[in-house]
Amino acid sequence: MDTSKQIAALTVSGMQTAGASQATAIALHVLIRHLKSPELLSELTTAFEQHQALMLQKPWPEQMLASFEATRRFLESAARSDSGPEATRTAG
Repeated sequence: MDTSKQIAALTVSGMQTAGASQATAIALHVLIRHLKSPELLSELTTAFEQHQALMLQKPWPEQMLASFEATRRFLESAARSDSGPEATRTAG
């Protein structure tokens, strides 16, 4: 199914939820890049692993599991990013 058909199939509530989720993920990404530290990355990884373990105890739709994993990679990459504030300060 192509993306335009998937978007057309969403209810208004579904679109609001998807939009809010994207905005939240972007805001968290920026915040995490600003606050990044080894401890933050460790805490994020642990929290994601614990939640994923809970998710795998029940049958979740594959699309939801894939979305969770993509979000996890997105946010963990922010915590690992070399383009955070301290990299910017030392670059000039």
